[in-house]
Amino acid sequence: MAKANRRRTLTIRRGLTNVYLMAVVLTLVVLVQATLLARVRLIGATPNLLLVVVVCWSLIRGLYDGLVWGFVGGLALDVLAGLPLGTSSLALMATTPLAGLGKNSVFPGSLTLPILLVALATPVYGWVVLLSEMIRGIPVDWLASTVRIIGPEIAFNAALTVIAYPALRWLATHYRPTQMEW
Repeated sequence: MAKANRRRTLTIRRGLTNVYLMAVVLTLVVLVQATLLARVRLIGATPNLLLVVVVCWSLIRGLYDGLVWGFVGGLALDVLAGLPLGTSSLALMATTPLAGLGKNSVFPGSLTLPILLVALATPVYGWVVLLSEMIRGIPVDWLASTVRIIGPEIAFNAALTVIAYPALRWLATHYRPTQMEW
C-alpha cells in the first residue's frame, strides 16, 4: 500500500514538473515574442519564436504536448498582443501534426529535421492566420502575403530553430518525466 502511494506521488510530482516547465518556458517565449520580436521587422516579416518552440517541442515530446503548448501559448500571445482570441492557438495547433513526420526520422539528433518541419509549419501557421482574417471580413491578398511575409518568415524561423531546438532538447532530457511501470 505504501509503495503504491509513493509511486502515485512520484507520478503527480513529475506531472507538475511538466506543468511548471511549460508555464515558465511559454511565459518567457510569449513575452519575448510579444515585446522584443514584435519590433523586429526585416524584409516585411517578423520571426515567430512561439511557432518554433511549439513545433520543436512537438517533435521532442510528441503530438499531445505540442497541442497543449500550442493552445496555451497561443492564448497567451493573443491576450498579450491584442489579437482575436484563439487565432494563434488555432494556427499553432494546426502545425503540431507535422511533428508526426519526424517519428521515424532518418536524421536522428540532427538539426535538419527540425529546420525542415519549422519551414513547413511557417506557411501553415500564416495561412491559418490569413484564413481567420478573411473569415472576420478583412480583405486578404493571399499571394502577396505569402511571398512578402510568410516567405521571409520561413528563413527567420529556420534560423531561430538552430538556437531553440538544442535548448529545448536539453530541457526535455533534464526535466523528463520517466514512465513508471506497475
